[in-house]
Amino acid sequence: MIEKFEIEEVNMLQVLKSTTIKLDEELPPPPVAISIGNYIYRNELMPKQFGTYGNFSCIVGASKSKKTFLKSALLAGYIGGKSQNYFSEIRGHNTEDKYVIDIDTEQGKWDAQRVSRRVIDMVGAKYPFYKPYFLREQPPNIRMQFIEYLVNEVFKNKVGILSIDGAADLIEDVNDLKESNEIVQKLMKLSSENNIHIITVIHRNFGTDKPTGHLGSAILKKAETVTFVESENKIVKVKARHTRSFPFDDFVFSINENGLPYQTQEENHFI
Repeated sequence: MIEKFEIEEVNMLQVLKSTTIKLDEELPPPPVAISIGNYIYRNELMPKQFGTYGNFSCIVGASKSKKTFLKSALLAGYIGGKSQNYFSEIRGHNTEDKYVIDIDTEQGKWDAQRVSRRVIDMVGAKYPFYKPYFLREQPPNIRMQFIEYLVNEVFKNKVGILSIDGAADLIEDVNDLKESNEIVQKLMKLSSENNIHIITVIHRNFGTDKPTGHLGSAILKKAETVTFVESENKIVKVKARHTRSFPFDDFVFSINENGLPYQTQEENHFI
């Protein structure tokens, strides 16, 4: 018995028109969403971009390496307020009336709420455009569908930043090559079509610097910025290992008595 498969009809002429690169067309660079510091280019002060609108980035680290604290710092810095009291160089760009969607796939409701409150505590005030969700109780396929629903329908054309902590929970098996490539393609499409920046968080393989599984390899290849975090003795080191732009400087941070991360000048000896 021969199985019949439905073949999607594709208008190749439309694909041709939408994918042709016109060499004489002046295209502006992708607008910066989050920057960490500045540099001088042709006598002009330019932001060292962490991420741009239309692309996605990744935070990589071992379990309990404070990856989520860095994510909180980036989201708070994007929103603004008093966040620069904690990280003076993390800034958001073109943020007006743009939603920040913060997805937690790993933690229960109480812990997810605590992490979400951390962002608001750093900002110093309630921010109506900050929308956190916890998806631990949902299966992987529903998690991704829900994220697409939020971006494409609930907050259509209004999202600035989408954070997904963690990316591995969007699929059944991080070592499934097909599934991993498909989810990364979805992230690329979601960020590009909606002109948003997506921050993903993923674990690092034990004993190596590689993010876990085929999913980690696919993210490493496609992400605009891949940032590694490593912690020891209450100090966390942040390094921009892979970036398409001028890399931001390595920096370190710690956690204060209120459970909030803050940048410190303290030297760390372990990296």
